[in-house]
Amino acid sequence: MALLCIGSRGPEVVTVQRELNRQLFPRPNLDEDGIFGPLTAAAVRAFQRQAGIDIDGIVGPQTRAALGIAEPGNAFTHRVRLHFRSISLTDVPFESILSATQLVYAQYGIKIEFGSGMSLMLSPAEAAQLEQLDGQCTWSITGGEFANLQQRGGSVPANEIVVFFVNRFSQAINGCGGHMTNRPACIVAKAGTKFCTAHEVCHVLLTSAFSPVHITDTTNLMHPVDIQRTATPKLTPAQVTQIKASPMCVSI
Repeated sequence: MALLCIGSRGPEVVTVQRELNRQLFPRPNLDEDGIFGPLTAAAVRAFQRQAGIDIDGIVGPQTRAALGIAEPGNAFTHRVRLHFRSISLTDVPFESILSATQLVYAQYGIKIEFGSGMSLMLSPAEAAQLEQLDGQCTWSITGGEFANLQQRGGSVPANEIVVFFVNRFSQAINGCGGHMTNRPACIVAKAGTKFCTAHEVCHVLLTSAFSPVHITDTTNLMHPVDIQRTATPKLTPAQVTQIKASPMCVSI
């Protein structure tokens, strides 16, 4: 495991500094000089705080995954690009959701990329209608409030996934991976845990053809219940193979 901390030098530090300058807000404006000094460490801590991960000023596996940086000798081989559309603030900070999703897939050489994000800016009448999504979560969404929601949010490439954040479902669920034809998407309730988005994205990538849909092992990402976790959930080799075969998981 390669750790970068105060005193580290080289091209990996340059990559970290570049990503911190790109992803951290407000911009730290670090010199991309390859020298891990106090300013870089402070920016790392600020990014970790923003991402909701352990704050230690050290770039380890969690921070690498959240920054979208591969481990040395284990470069990313695939990427999945996500676009976020919201009608509700999530209980878990968005940065924690994104970094948790990145961390799950980075274990298997899959880079999760932030494509875009926006509020759907509903009218009062539309907001009232979609305050709670009624209907059933099915693999193929063809109508009702689920379709009403997924038609929104603008054009997104057909091989990229839209994640919708909503208030709640009438069903006792925190997410749904069903989507409309030619609109790869999933829906996550505001009460979803930080790994709920990763789970629903996985449904989209695996498709309805993959079996088993859920796995009772609580360490697996596809456990059927959105449980609180302390450790990063895993995937089986069969799940990884199916995910990498998805048109939404692009070789890089």
